[in-house]
Amino acid sequence: MLFLLIGENRDDRKTKLGEIIQELPESEIVPLDDTTTTAEALEQYLYPSLFSIATPIVHAKFVLSSAETTLGSDFFKKLSASPTVFIFEELALPAPVVTAMKKSGALVHATGTVKAKKEGGDIFSIAGAIVGKDKKSRWMAYRAALATHPIEAILGILYWKVRTLAEKGVPGNEYEVLYRRLLDAHTRSWQTNAPLDALIEKVILTS
Repeated sequence: MLFLLIGENRDDRKTKLGEIIQELPESEIVPLDDTTTTAEALEQYLYPSLFSIATPIVHAKFVLSSAETTLGSDFFKKLSASPTVFIFEELALPAPVVTAMKKSGALVHATGTVKAKKEGGDIFSIAGAIVGKDKKSRWMAYRAALATHPIEAILGILYWKVRTLAEKGVPGNEYEVLYRRLLDAHTRSWQTNAPLDALIEKVILTS
């Protein structure tokens, strides 16, 4: 899952950061900034262990604006689809970078501006692909989300929802199993270049 908090008002960014973290499963927060890391180095957080549902929330301040090279959609797609939650905080960014993040599934919060009307439906409705009462309802929720959002954004939300449910159950519960199956499908897509959306759909329909 990928977030961008952008704006000149520090207090507004801080408030929104707190709201986002409050909605996420309790996790270790990894604070980073432009003096301690580079954007490219963040890829080390992409691949959590298959044996644990504990994944970090990476909070990176001013890392994107200090990048030495132009960051494109491929970079942000990797972050967006990762089980790790990436939250970027910036004063300002070039419009092409923000556009690339949006196209890659980032949830952008521009502080100090009027909130725009949502387009394409609420992406969080993809949770129905996990909690739907039957295979047909799960499939319909998944396909509806794919019609308006990139698979990378959808997968980030699925990881978030499954982790939340897994943490409420006993060790080894069905959602822990599902979480690891999603990770396995994601890994196979990276390794074989198989369509990510098809592999994730198969997991959903066989859960």
